[in-house]
Amino acid sequence: MSKTNNLFRPAEYFKPTSIKEAVELLLQFGDKGKLVAGGTDVQIMKDPQTEALVDITGLGLNYIQSNDKGLRIGAASVFTDIGTSPVINAGPYHIVAKAAREIGTPQIRNLGTIGGNICNATPSADSAPALLVLDAILIITGPSGEKSVNITDFFLGVRKNALEMGEILTEIRLPVFPPNTETVFIKKGRVATADLAVVNVAIRLTMTSDNTCQDVRIALGAVAPTPIRAIEAETMLRGEKPNEALLERAAVRASEEIKPISDVRSSADYRTTLSRVLVERALREGTSKAFA
Repeated sequence: MSKTNNLFRPAEYFKPTSIKEAVELLLQFGDKGKLVAGGTDVQIMKDPQTEALVDITGLGLNYIQSNDKGLRIGAASVFTDIGTSPVINAGPYHIVAKAAREIGTPQIRNLGTIGGNICNATPSADSAPALLVLDAILIITGPSGEKSVNITDFFLGVRKNALEMGEILTEIRLPVFPPNTETVFIKKGRVATADLAVVNVAIRLTMTSDNTCQDVRIALGAVAPTPIRAIEAETMLRGEKPNEALLERAAVRASEEIKPISDVRSSADYRTTLSRVLVERALREGTSKAFA
């Protein structure tokens, strides 16, 4: 029987009991094998080439842990757990929880995982900007063992990531941040809830005691082939004492660094304008918290 987008029936289903077994299955099936945890993206895409599903929900990858080195989030952690976690809702990490709470519907958040959201590599992925500004390190396990990849190197294009054949994202690690670090996440969709982002923005500001911007990150989603950092806008702010004029100029610069497209959800011009507005709003909110 031929497969179409309306008939998604992979011939094989596996639920490995170890990461090693999951890696071997991915190697065995190659491009015709798909990892699933929540399965929300797989069900939407319905790739007719998929012959085998490899279910990783039994590998113990749904966890949230903190220690003196920072935060560790298992790749199979679902968004409901992330959005309600007291550990993630504390300090600069809270933007990850906020992003999680704004993804889809409760049903999707109960199934969808942070690892799937990252690996699907859609430009509008809500968790991506938050993780970019938090300097996330991705732990990837494959045929050659375990390796670490900076999230800035992970997104390669629309639905393209840095995973090689047989590799699995197993964990997201977030570092400890210095005092006076503030973060903000803002998402704008077409409707108030359960919508993909037209633009999403995350910022991180670390201020000194004299209100100088010691460090800054600005990230945007849905405005380029991948979630991106606004590097030039960050450079404008670093080492400066933010004021209204500087924040406005930095927001304009950020809107000049993006490469939006027009699609069914928005025009490119609207995304450019919205990016400038949201970046400025986020920077103002971040600096006001830091000065409080």
